[in-house]
Amino acid sequence: MIQKGRGRKKDMNLENYRVEINNGRSGIPLPQLLDTNVLTSVLHQYAYRIGTDSLGTAGSLFLKRYAVLTAASSLDYYGLQRQRVDWFTTAEFEPETFTLLIDDSQSVLLQGDWKTRVFADHLTPLVEKISSEWRIPQKILWENIAVRLQSVFRKKSSVSSSDELQQQLKELTVAKASWVGGEDNPLSIYLHHLEEWTCIPVRTTCCRYYQVKFGDDHPYCGNCPLPKNETIK
Repeated sequence: MIQKGRGRKKDMNLENYRVEINNGRSGIPLPQLLDTNVLTSVLHQYAYRIGTDSLGTAGSLFLKRYAVLTAASSLDYYGLQRQRVDWFTTAEFEPETFTLLIDDSQSVLLQGDWKTRVFADHLTPLVEKISSEWRIPQKILWENIAVRLQSVFRKKSSVSSSDELQQQLKELTVAKASWVGGEDNPLSIYLHHLEEWTCIPVRTTCCRYYQVKFGDDHPYCGNCPLPKNETIK
């Protein structure tokens, strides 16, 4: 049975994640990003924008940014706000503005675990596609997603209780999780239980940010392991 809800997108408070009401605009339905031809076109466009000839580098940095639109926004809305309107299933990606476009009239409620919809049905196969097509290790891509989730916990620590944050973190870091779409949960390695929510942990992998032209003056992310280890893991 399809359930209807009263939620409106203007109440979602997801603008900071670049989740926007479509207002007549259209983009790429999220399932289409799993098509190799569509994804290749998107990554070529993104590679040109950031100034790299490497689709592997573009794929890593694309996913790192795309995780804000998808994983981070869903953690906030479904996990912390505990809302249920299913805006994710019909969302579309607009590559020109790098935004997620949603239908403000949608009132169908999400069925089941939001993490299954976001990860097993979308992000996990996207990680596998980018990794296999452009030979970038999955561990880099998963840590790209993890740092975006970690950022949500950090930013929401002033408005959400520690118990709420701990509960969501516990769910996201369980070692075996069917909602990931595989036997093991890679987020259990890269999402951290910290003494203070505001801490920013140093990464264990490099996202390849230093390889883009606009990064020449400041070649590494603030939490990149390379300045400390001097080698790419």
